[in-house]
Amino acid sequence: MTELALKPAAKRSLSQITRGRGVGAWVGTLIGIGWLVYGLRWFPEAVRFVFGLAGLAVAIVLLVASRRLIAAARRLPAPDAAARAANRRIWVLFWINFAVEIALLNIAIKLLAQPALHIYWIPAISLVVGLHFLPMARFFGVPSFVACGAAMIGVAAAVAFVIQAGVDAPQLYVAGESLANAVILWLTAAWGLRAARLTLAAS
Repeated sequence: MTELALKPAAKRSLSQITRGRGVGAWVGTLIGIGWLVYGLRWFPEAVRFVFGLAGLAVAIVLLVASRRLIAAARRLPAPDAAARAANRRIWVLFWINFAVEIALLNIAIKLLAQPALHIYWIPAISLVVGLHFLPMARFFGVPSFVACGAAMIGVAAAVAFVIQAGVDAPQLYVAGESLANAVILWLTAAWGLRAARLTLAAS
């Protein structure tokens, strides 16, 4: 199954799809940096340095590749009126999905407002963010978003389970989850960039 195997709700042009994949990889990489920084703050300084340097190197490679893909999209034929209309409809779905995500995040934080429950904030955030990838996979036509969302949900559920089981130093498990989220987002970005390059090469 290729990245474009799932057909989005409406037909966009190759330039729009290519630019969208580049922007998506760019944003996902930046959010991954945020997860990395949060997770590493709970580890010893030597670990922070090594993993931080490695993560920064990966992020720079992905950001450069994302910018190149966005630049390549500008050189493709411009979308016609039908493709522009299709793109607008898809972005309406994106913003509706985003609004639902923000609402669910606020509900989750309120439900976990007691200080004793704050340890569950990161698993809850990961769960909601993972869920928001699932409809995106459909209306953007990106199968790897399903794998990304499922992975984040699975890691969140596992960490919540071990916290509930009463493990020692639960914050380290939460930190590990943050690092796992960074890796998941970067792998998704890398896969999407590769798929977009292959699609351009075949066009």
